[in-house]
Amino acid sequence: MTTISAGGSSLTQQLYQKLFDRLNVDGDDALTLDEISAIDAGNAKVSKAFETFDADADGRVTRAEMTPADTFGADTLNALIQAQSGSESVSDQEYLADWFAETDTDGDGLVSKSEREASADLRRAAAYDAGYATDRVLMTRRGVDTDQPLSVDDFIVGRHLVIDPAQVSEVPPELKAELEQMLNSSREEAGAPSPEPAPIQPSREQIAADLAERASGPNGSVSFLSREIGDLRTSEAARIEAAPMSDELAARLFQQALNSWTPAAAVSRETVA
Repeated sequence: MTTISAGGSSLTQQLYQKLFDRLNVDGDDALTLDEISAIDAGNAKVSKAFETFDADADGRVTRAEMTPADTFGADTLNALIQAQSGSESVSDQEYLADWFAETDTDGDGLVSKSEREASADLRRAAAYDAGYATDRVLMTRRGVDTDQPLSVDDFIVGRHLVIDPAQVSEVPPELKAELEQMLNSSREEAGAPSPEPAPIQPSREQIAADLAERASGPNGSVSFLSREIGDLRTSEAARIEAAPMSDELAARLFQQALNSWTPAAAVSRETVA
């Protein structure tokens, strides 16, 4: 299982830093309980989340304290990816229902375009941080206007193509086409210019190695290739930096922080203090 270095920066950490900037209305580089409460007024767990953020118990949450590396840790981020991957005992319908409930931040029974984009931002950051993503793909049904709020019935769950490298004898045309599309998509996400159209003729050994690397993550997931993940992370970091934080993404990040708080965590914090 790929793990995230708690001492290093991550895309998820970058998102929380943007949340800090959004909440820090007075610009003094520290958040008060009132500032944090503004994102979810009336939530009884806000004060507990504030205590968890406030590692030195000085009544202020500094920028350094509001990071996944300190507050959530590598285990939490990897648990998020594991939860996305799901287990064989979880049906696609249950998986879709859980995703829909988390994504519907305003609880109106519909998922807006901005709510879907916020969910995609979180999942993409966590996936790139961990180096693998769930093989369950969320898609809208054909003919659905994705600019309009969608119900759970408008979504279906698909899966990435999984092929056992040991079964590769000759490279079929459809596998060549998929590999070509995969590589071009990676280049586009990384902002690299598309090459001149030319048929890709990977060797049987290269395809087998790529399939083996893609299958190296936890069960129910697909790994990113080592040659593409660096560019994907760099491209996503630039996108996060440039994009404004939506209300929906702020709500998802804050709810994730609230969900990470437990009485046991509070006891541990008091013991350390």
